[in-house]
Amino acid sequence: MKKQFIILFTLLAFSISAWAQKEYKVAKSSGRLNLNVTGAVVEGYNGNEIIFTIVNGREEPVDERAKGLKPLSGSGFTDNTGLGLDVNLNGQDINVNSVVKKQNGILHIKVPQNVKISFSNNSTMYSSELLLRNLKNEIEVSATHNKIKLENNSGPMNIKAIYGSVDASFTNEVKGPISIISVYGLVDISMPASTKANIELGTSYGKLFAAEDFKVAVDRNRVQNKNQNQGGRVTTTGFTVVTGRAKSNTDNTTVIVSDDDTETVALRRSDSAGENIKGTINGGGVDLIFKSNYNNVYLRQK
Repeated sequence: MKKQFIILFTLLAFSISAWAQKEYKVAKSSGRLNLNVTGAVVEGYNGNEIIFTIVNGREEPVDERAKGLKPLSGSGFTDNTGLGLDVNLNGQDINVNSVVKKQNGILHIKVPQNVKISFSNNSTMYSSELLLRNLKNEIEVSATHNKIKLENNSGPMNIKAIYGSVDASFTNEVKGPISIISVYGLVDISMPASTKANIELGTSYGKLFAAEDFKVAVDRNRVQNKNQNQGGRVTTTGFTVVTGRAKSNTDNTTVIVSDDDTETVALRRSDSAGENIKGTINGGGVDLIFKSNYNNVYLRQK
């Protein structure tokens, strides 16, 4: 009995492994990969094929009654990959659409470095995490509920989320422009303090936080009436946005400068505009925009 159990367990494990290793390949090393799926793990690599894999998927039981019949889906797409995906080529575009509403397992995609990525998921019911890593070309994301993670991508990129949070980690090899905006979710960014950038941080109803090692030099052309001083202080726990005196200017905003008159960070404040920072890091460089309308923005040193 024990031997039979071991054999059965081995066959089951082999079946699950075989499903997890099922692949679909497209011989493309350039162009734009348009993903209309619930979520995915997309990873750049040095190759000449786009490789689709489902991980942790479950082998569905065979329906004897369905033999000889073609599956239908309200999506209007046909599974031509064996992975629940419709993949088709249209010129330089590689279009990927989910055939079913709920994805079976986690979709992994390995992408050659010259391929651009475009992800869209506006579903209010079906969404999973989107992880993009080690990509060196353009990235465009439009998502409603997806939680988004960006790891070691070079850019440029345009990330728009409504309810999902965005966590991003950058290296010194970043190419701009980069725009990361979430309406209701937080935006959490990690990057080297040595990054050379023109930076804009903003929130309407949340707060801005930054590691102390970031020295943001204010664009002085935006500061007016510097001699009009009034008391003011903005402090945080664990991070420093700015501490010092507040200087009002004529457009009903407030500019905060450090106690020693070194303007490391400027906050434009008003009842309707929330908190906004515009300036440069290490003399300027790539254009970076990080914003959340209703949540917080975090800038960490990597």
